[in-house]
Order: sequence, then C-alpha cells, then structure tokens
Amino acid sequence: MESIFQINPELNIPIYQQVVDSVSTAIRSGSLANGQKLPTVQEVSQALSVARGTVKRAYDELEHEGLIQKVQGRGTFVSYQQVDTGSRKDIAMAAIDGVLQQLEDMGFTATEIGIFLDLRLRQRSEQEPLVKVAVVDCNPESLAQVSSQLRRLNHVDLYSYLLEDLQQYPYLMEEDVDLVVTAAHHGDILENILPLGNKLVRVAMRLSQGCLAQIIRLKQGRKVGILSGSARFGQALYTACQRYAEDLSLQTPQIFGQLKDVEGYLKTLQVVLVPEEYERYCDAETARILARFEQTGRLISCDYELDEGSFLYLEIKTRRIMEKKL
Repeated sequence: MESIFQINPELNIPIYQQVVDSVSTAIRSGSLANGQKLPTVQEVSQALSVARGTVKRAYDELEHEGLIQKVQGRGTFVSYQQVDTGSRKDIAMAAIDGVLQQLEDMGFTATEIGIFLDLRLRQRSEQEPLVKVAVVDCNPESLAQVSSQLRRLNHVDLYSYLLEDLQQYPYLMEEDVDLVVTAAHHGDILENILPLGNKLVRVAMRLSQGCLAQIIRLKQGRKVGILSGSARFGQALYTACQRYAEDLSLQTPQIFGQLKDVEGYLKTLQVVLVPEEYERYCDAETARILARFEQTGRLISCDYELDEGSFLYLEIKTRRIMEKKL
C-alpha cells in the first residue's frame, strides 16, 4: 500500500494532485481492486508527513471522479467499475487494421510502419495550439494556488511569475503570451513595466470559502499561530483572522526557515494556519513536526482562489483565443 501513496515534494505538482494521480493510476490499472479499503486520511497523512487537509482534498477529488466511496462509520473504499468499451475498441482496431493493410500492400515493413505512426502522432501533438497564460502575484503561496486552479482550463500552457521578479527583470516574461492574469491591484504595476495592451486580465483573488469558514468558527481565546513561506501571505492570514474571528490570542506570523525552534513555537498554540501544500515551503523535518502537531492541535490549510466570475471569464476568453488559433 505504501508504494501507491508515493509523493515527491520537489516536483512542481501540488501534493494533493500527486496523491490523486498515484491512487487513480493504481485503481485504473487494477493494483487497487474494486471494494478494497483504503487507509484513513490520518494514516496517509502520518505516512507521508503531510497535512490531513492535503490528503482529504485528494480523497474528495477521487470521490468526485467516481473512483472511491466514503462509507460513514466504515471507511473509504475503491468504487470503480470498468466501463465496457469493447464495441468502440473493436471499431478502432478494425480501422487500424485497414490502414496497416494498405501500408503493407505498399511494401512497407512493420518497423517502417511503426516509425511512420509514431512520427505522425508526435506531429499531431506538437501542432495542437495552446493558449499561453502567464499568472503574476506578489507571493509564492497564492501564485501556486491560483496557478493550480487555472490548470483546470483546457488547452492552456501556464507560466507563473512573482511580481517582484518581473519588477526587477521584466524580460523574464515570455513575449508571446496570450493572456497575463493578475490580481486587480497589481494591474497598474504590470502595465508600467510591460507593454501588455489587451493581454492583461485583472481578476479577483480571495481566500477560499473553506479557509474563511474555518477561521470564522475559531472560538474566542484560542491560541492561534501562523506559519507561511512568505511574509506577505502570512500577513494576509493575520489580517483575515483579525477581520473574521473574534478575540483570538493571535501570534505574529512566522516564516518557514526563519523560525529556529518550530517545536517550541507549536507547544504554545492550539491552532496554526499554514499555506495549502505547506510541504513545498518548509524542510522535511518541519513537515514532520507539523504532521505530529495535528495529532493534538489543529492545522488550517489556507489557500487563495479566483472568484467564480473571474474563472468563468477566463474560461470563455481562453476558449475564444483557442478558436482563433485553430
């Protein structure tokens, strides 16, 4: 079972998505049989040294895809029925047989036919147009989170840039990007340093509803800390706590890598706010310490997202650009 839940924090792929991909592959390949019970969220969290919220998000996504089922009081089980595609497969195989027969009649060998087919497949893949979208934000956490959301758009080639980097080195941005997406309050800065014209799209970014709901429900007097990968993201969480929660014992935000005694810091707290996929911003030992903290305390994974209107607008805009490229 451990081999199924393998992750690599160094990959530029969200941890939850790595879990989704590995479990999905195991289920579809038959390594995980239909009806087989999966380990609990807490068990996977401890085994991988990641936040429970990360594993829960992966399980939610797998359930949404119809690959697993959560049964109240019993656990989580593989729930995947292989669709019978025999008729479509037969039709496809018959079409391929016809092409192969024509090529053989022309005198081509099996090796030559294989080369031709591989070449054509690669050419078709390379010719498929993509909409090049650049995402810009002022901190790495929200940049990664919004970029992850935009990867759900079809036919998008995504580039991520920190605003500070572009201010120092504007030439970092690809010249042929189709759209540049940024928070509304960053738009003027970008227009002053780059000739964007109608490529610039100002969007509304916000803390996710799930994150805000957990902050609002915090009880008065709770000892709350904040750990983040950047000062700006930590300050945003601090401001959200002041605005939406009442009378917390709120500590000054701390930054991964700058806090020397993480374990000592956590001993004084009941709740800690961290960025979603916090494992990307801290070392392995800090990730293990936070995973242990979840056994007695509470971690709230915090993420930014595009509001529904902004996402819908981008979905329509990228589709129109794609249609023009076809």
